[in-house]
Amino acid sequence: MSILSEIPPDGSLERARVSALILMALVLLLAYSFGLYGLNADVIWADELSSLAHMGAFDAHHTPMQVLESISLRARDHVPLYFLLGAGWSHLAGWSQFSMRYPSLLAGIAMIAALYGYVRATVDKRTALIAAFLMANNAFVLVYFHEIRGYTLLLLLAVIHSWLYWRLNRGARHSRRLLALFVVSGLAMLYTHVFGLVMLAALGATHILVDRRSSRTKLVLGGWTACVALFLPHLWTMLSGAVTWGATERAVLATQLAQPLVALLTNGLGVLFIPLALNLAYRHWGKRLPEITKLLLLTAVLGAAFVLVSWMFDLITVSRMRYFLLLWFPCIVILAYSISLLSRSTVIIVILVFIWALARISFERSGQILQYAGFSALSGEYPSLQYFTSSLKDKVSPGDFLVGFSESLSLNEKREGYDWSISDYYLDAQLGIDGVFLHANLKRYRLSEDTRDILAAHPHVLLAHDPSDVPLNYARALEVVREALSPCDLLVDEPTLSIRKFAHPVMGCDHEPVSIQYENGVRLLDRATEFDPKAQRIRVLSWWDVPDYDMLDSFNISLQISTPDWQKLRQVDRHLYDDLVPWNVIELSTADLPADDYRLVLILYNRENGSKVQGVDELSGESAGILPILRFSIDA
Repeated sequence: MSILSEIPPDGSLERARVSALILMALVLLLAYSFGLYGLNADVIWADELSSLAHMGAFDAHHTPMQVLESISLRARDHVPLYFLLGAGWSHLAGWSQFSMRYPSLLAGIAMIAALYGYVRATVDKRTALIAAFLMANNAFVLVYFHEIRGYTLLLLLAVIHSWLYWRLNRGARHSRRLLALFVVSGLAMLYTHVFGLVMLAALGATHILVDRRSSRTKLVLGGWTACVALFLPHLWTMLSGAVTWGATERAVLATQLAQPLVALLTNGLGVLFIPLALNLAYRHWGKRLPEITKLLLLTAVLGAAFVLVSWMFDLITVSRMRYFLLLWFPCIVILAYSISLLSRSTVIIVILVFIWALARISFERSGQILQYAGFSALSGEYPSLQYFTSSLKDKVSPGDFLVGFSESLSLNEKREGYDWSISDYYLDAQLGIDGVFLHANLKRYRLSEDTRDILAAHPHVLLAHDPSDVPLNYARALEVVREALSPCDLLVDEPTLSIRKFAHPVMGCDHEPVSIQYENGVRLLDRATEFDPKAQRIRVLSWWDVPDYDMLDSFNISLQISTPDWQKLRQVDRHLYDDLVPWNVIELSTADLPADDYRLVLILYNRENGSKVQGVDELSGESAGILPILRFSIDA
């Protein structure tokens, strides 16, 4: 007897259960491996960047209140549950691309397990196993197993809520506990995505059309009323943000969405599954399984609701097919049921699901799926930024500035309404450094000028490129960098990634940042000194930051050479704004100084009254208005 067939009547119940559990474990393991593979497969895109911003990736970890404030300020049409969970998760797992995408994978695996439980309870074990396998091998669903968005969580909650609805509606025991879980799951769905409202409305409409005379109707409708009532505090905020809805391209007609929707639902096998639809219509007409009837009606109501929303808000386009993901839940179950009705032969079913799995692989490799997912194929245009991050971990200093190359400059672009770019996530949020990506191959007349602008603001640079595919612009950028900075050791030396550090000669390759914090908020981020007895000079590199650029007109700096008894011998004064911000090199001559011990001191003073500003030296811990930054001797 096949383990996919109905439970045999010969007393082998326990063996059948173990076999089903083994099969289900294999399905979950497959889904986990598919999702795990994609966690670092591509760079994050704009929607994921906004998720990270709400969670606090660029401002230290956000508190729950800060998450709510961020959503209210930047995305009023969003709901907060996924972002709140992500902010909490980041405290435990950090901000890496892998760790922040991992919760979506876990939610996806839990969704498949819940789908199996729901279908087994409402239909049969055979259909449940098929449905779990189809969902685990659907190319479009797997995209969201590794995206920093709440779509797999939404699907999980939709399945759980539907399961609880089924149990509550059929009069299961412990109805109070069930009712509480029913309300909590529905409320969580509403607070995960605005389309949770569509799912709740579709379930309610289906119940009224099919089960309105049920003895549990008042209880069920009361639970949904409680969900909506508890969602009201956020509803007005969400609806007021609905004016931000709308596509960059005009929303298309429902008839234009039908073809890509069928293709995505069936891994591109829409034509092959026409016979399944006909078989379902024929076989179900005689059997009339109530739960399948309700799922068919739910699918129709959901589809109509999505079309209505798209018409009202000009929202759903071919590139936003993710908004239809809630349809996958009932459609996959219906598809699995139609397969189970084809034949009692396991061989035919195995052949069909094998074809489904092969179609998934083909559909993914074709690249067609990307035009529907909301983002383009980035791997060809962008370098592997997570590889940059993992390779540089524990090898950078806070003032390092990375210069890389990309075929698209969108890595540097700030998303509208946000102050962060994709490169900021990989470099700033994960490594604590800044950086920019120059165009890899497009020869631009401003390349040298752009590179010099970078060097004017950063005295130590990490120059990165792919040695196996050297960018056309790399050689010119390297030439300009070498004109100003000295090469240091390779930080990363791999076949596909080379990163070398370059530092100003005064600073040197092994320099550790040393700051001075002044009481007026001005900060000397770093400094380096070089005494050259042969050239009879001292060179001082200073790197400044001011909290308010109006302060540039109010303060000067003074570098002075003095004797141990504080007799001043040499002095150079500069306005703080005279090419000192962010950094500059100042030279002082030591010619004609007699043999003795000397010190070089730094003073920040008010330009109007000459009063010195107290500062605290990070290196020595000394607090004073006159701070020694170098001690040197001149021999006889």
